[in-house]
Amino acid sequence: MFDRELRPRFRVVRLVVLLSLVLRMELVVLDIVYVLGVIALFVVVGLLGKAVEKL
Repeated sequence: MFDRELRPRFRVVRLVVLLSLVLRMELVVLDIVYVLGVIALFVVVGLLGKAVEKL
């Protein structure tokens, strides 16, 4: 009887933990994309600078 009373709570806790893990992974992916975007921006600016220097 005690086990049956706690099962729905454990399901909710499990769901919350899984959702938090998914959200964390999404944030990590967004951070990686942001960093890659910043690096790409610096590369483009550097290439533009070299191109203007050759003119």
